Amino acid sequence: MSDSSQEKMLSLYPLDYPFETLVSRINSKPAKLKLDPDFQRKYKWDKDGWGRSSKFIESCLMRIPLPSCYFAEDEDGTHMVIDGLQRLTTINRFFKNEFALEGLTTFKELEGKKFSELGSYQTDLETTTIRCIVLRKDNPKSLIREIFSRLNQGAVELSDQEIRHAIYPGELDQLLAELGADDEIKRFGLADNSNSVRDGLEPEEQVLRYFAFSDDKALSNFDNNLKSFLDNYMEKNSSLDAHEFIEHRERFLKALSTCKEIFGDDVFVNPSVDRKRKGLVHYDLMMTTVGELDPEIARKYAAEIKNAYSTLCQSDEFKRTLSGGLQNKGSIQRRRAQWDTLLKGVLNAV
Repeated sequence: MSDSSQEKMLSLYPLDYPFETLVSRINSKPAKLKLDPDFQRKYKWDKDGWGRSSKFIESCLMRIPLPSCYFAEDEDGTHMVIDGLQRLTTINRFFKNEFALEGLTTFKELEGKKFSELGSYQTDLETTTIRCIVLRKDNPKSLIREIFSRLNQGAVELSDQEIRHAIYPGELDQLLAELGADDEIKRFGLADNSNSVRDGLEPEEQVLRYFAFSDDKALSNFDNNLKSFLDNYMEKNSSLDAHEFIEHRERFLKALSTCKEIFGDDVFVNPSVDRKRKGLVHYDLMMTTVGELDPEIARKYAAEIKNAYSTLCQSDEFKRTLSGGLQNKGSIQRRRAQWDTLLKGVLNAV
């Protein structure tokens, strides 16, 4: 078999775990089976009471075959759930007496009972097994990403950044979470009076965009796919040393502070329109250019910089880059080239 063929095939092994073992592994310290807290908030089966969870427990008691769960093996041998979160969370919560059964149709005598009240049925559940497919740690990360995406295309689909978060734990992931909590990023694009939240780790991905575009302004590693561009940056830089961690943090905070100071209410928006809404196109441009100027120079020529950016946004050439492939390589490069010319004109003229 060729190397290229092997890179497309998963290295895996199956295990049949009893529920009792799964619950033990989930709750061990440290956890041997990780129900990631960022995925935990995506637990949906308790949305309208515990009916769906109860039906699942009843199906287990009826010995109805259960779909397989999929785990990814970490470097230290622990397992991360990549498919089966709803089932495993339900099992864990029921075993911990967090809900009572409701809406049963076959085991009606168990209606209203918690796990500790099931009598002999406790043992039946503890010994119930579920097939678990473990993806070995020697799989290429790109293949694991693909499996994450394919397995999570149902009702509880994971975002690209949630997948990166699971596959690339480390100092960069921690920094993205820290910086993504800044109000400017956390509420990016939301109305001031909105109660909405940005779900799916969008703030973390927005911070990641800055680092990826800042560190590769020529887009040398951009193959016309933004997702792959961000995936590859996250993989390459997941383990920052102490110096790199501080440098990345300070660089981002300085860029964000400079942009907010120079553009004020027009930060990350098109200043030339009446209805202003923050957009990632403007964020990407401002952060990697104005955000990286010497703050004193930026402050001194703030008015000229703002006027130049308004001129950019009103140009037909810029508007053409916003139609069609908004985030393809050509559009990004054309926007960057236009803005670089205008910005250099300001800085060279003063």
